[in-house]
Amino acid sequence: MNALARLDSLVARACRLCVVACLVGLFALLVLGMIQRLVPVLHLQGYDELIELLFIWLTCPGAVALWREGSLYRVNALDRLLPPVGRRLWWSAIHVGMLAVALALAVVGFDFVRMSGETTPYLQWNKAWWYLAIPVCGTLMALYSAVAIWRTARGDITLRDDLEGL
Repeated sequence: MNALARLDSLVARACRLCVVACLVGLFALLVLGMIQRLVPVLHLQGYDELIELLFIWLTCPGAVALWREGSLYRVNALDRLLPPVGRRLWWSAIHVGMLAVALALAVVGFDFVRMSGETTPYLQWNKAWWYLAIPVCGTLMALYSAVAIWRTARGDITLRDDLEGL
C-alpha cells in the first residue's frame, strides 16, 4: 500500500506540475503575442498550434487532479440528507457513473490517437501528442474511480472524508 500511496502522490504532483507549466506557457505565449502586436517586425510561427497543445494538456490533467480529490462532481446537499447506508449507495452509483465516463474517455481517446494522422501545418508535429492527453487522463480517472468504488464498498469513506475529497 505504501508504494500505491507514493504513486498516487507522484500522479498528484505530476498533474499539478503539468497544469502550472501549461499555464505559464500560455501566459508566455500571451505576452509574446502582445509584444508581436506592439512590434510588427516580430512574427511568431506556430503560435496557434502551441496554444492548442498547452490547452489540452492543461485541461485533461487538471480534470484528473479534481477527479482524484473527488471534487470534480459534487453535490453535498443530498449527502447530508441520506442515512449512512443510503449515502454509500448514492456514492457507489456516482462513482460507477464516473467510471463509465472515464472508461469511455480512455477507450475512445485511444482509438482517436491511433487513427490520427494529422500533422500541424507549421511545426509539422503529429497531432497524436495533442490527443494523447485524452486516453492517458481517462485511464487515470478510471483507476481513481475504481479505487473510490472499492473504498465506498468497504465502508472506508465516512461523510467527513467524502466531503473533503477522496
